[in-house]
Amino acid sequence: ILITTMKIKSLIIVMLTLIALLGSIFSGNLKAKKNIDDIHLAGGAMTTFNRSFSAFEIPAEGLSDEELKHHNETDPLFGRSHIPLNDHKNAGLGPLLNANSCAACHVLNGRGRPVHGESLFRVSLNKGKGDEPVPGIGFQLQDRAIYGHEPEATVVRKWIEEGNLVKLDSIIKTPDGEILQKEKVARSLRIAPPLIGLGLLEAIPERDILMNEDIEDKNNDGISGKAVRVKDENGIDRLGRFGWKATSASLHQQTVDAYNEDMGITTPIGPQLNRTRENDPADISWEELDGVTYYSQTLGAPASANKLNTKIVSSGFKVFNQLRCASCHIPKQNTGFNPKAVASVINNQEIWPYTDLLVHDMGEGLDDGVAEHGLTKTFEWRTPPLWGLGLTKRVNHYVGFLHDGRARNIEEAILWHGGEAEASKNKYISLSKNKKAQLLAWLNQL
Repeated sequence: ILITTMKIKSLIIVMLTLIALLGSIFSGNLKAKKNIDDIHLAGGAMTTFNRSFSAFEIPAEGLSDEELKHHNETDPLFGRSHIPLNDHKNAGLGPLLNANSCAACHVLNGRGRPVHGESLFRVSLNKGKGDEPVPGIGFQLQDRAIYGHEPEATVVRKWIEEGNLVKLDSIIKTPDGEILQKEKVARSLRIAPPLIGLGLLEAIPERDILMNEDIEDKNNDGISGKAVRVKDENGIDRLGRFGWKATSASLHQQTVDAYNEDMGITTPIGPQLNRTRENDPADISWEELDGVTYYSQTLGAPASANKLNTKIVSSGFKVFNQLRCASCHIPKQNTGFNPKAVASVINNQEIWPYTDLLVHDMGEGLDDGVAEHGLTKTFEWRTPPLWGLGLTKRVNHYVGFLHDGRARNIEEAILWHGGEAEASKNKYISLSKNKKAQLLAWLNQL
């Protein structure tokens, strides 16, 4: 009996040891699986899993019932078509404008088209630096007007070939018939960028962005990202992170600028006083301004189509890193903690947007002669996030990458890279057909 008892005890010990060992292995597998899944969850807990044509319109996962209700209430404000009003002089839409609603440019919250009214022109006097406004126009050309008014100019857009690539050319004519020559007036076509995951980008701590700034390229890697310092709508110095040139510090500021410049709609300076800085009545209420901002802050970011353990996807991600694309399109970022965050789920998230939110020298091919209020140089552009890249055609039924939509596919976008990205582009050109296919397959599943 004693021997039998000892055998049973020994057997129990062996079994417990095996269970512990299996548990450790299983736990390790779960941890490894979690690491694989993390890259799949682009927006962390705010990741959405709809990859249909409406993928960019989905509210973020993780919102509380109250937050989701508020998001749905503010959704119609984003799509609201504005009209001229009789409340005061030039009340409501216009008199000069580029669009009559947010959704007119950000169709289905996706990219605009360069030739279908979903784009606008930034302009400047063509004197080298590109930081002088055009008399009678300023830095943004309003090519539409309400009844009884004339637009600043009319624009005819046309595609022209440049080698195996294409770019957009334009003819700008003022109301008196003068054609603005490109030698005198530089023009930069801008399409509306997609709106996904903006609240998460806004929540990345400034210190994390500045860690990647290397204006003098002190580490000699050929990459010299630069942070853009701007004044927000309250006159406070902030780090720019939104827009093609990173000239908006916050989504609230970007919303104010869009109302003012794109729609000719004045905005209030605060919730207590529905008036502008010039003490005129504002065209929209603070509630609407705040609501549209909230809507964009609480949109999700779509999960990628495949997890990293898919062979072609993992191979493509390796090529992405080998080409050093990740030097600017930094894959992973983390949001900070803000007790006043519009949604608690925005805080402390590991996200995969593939951007450093800095501006870089992109070379002569993408130099359009406009420096954006003198905050950037004419050839500098912010690193655009890549999440949702592969959904572009599904959402918009059209593909047009880069700031002006000239690239008709991902490969063309790569081939337009120059400046700091010249070496990476050349490495891409020299890749085997199989390696190129792996990289493009990975980018297309984002």
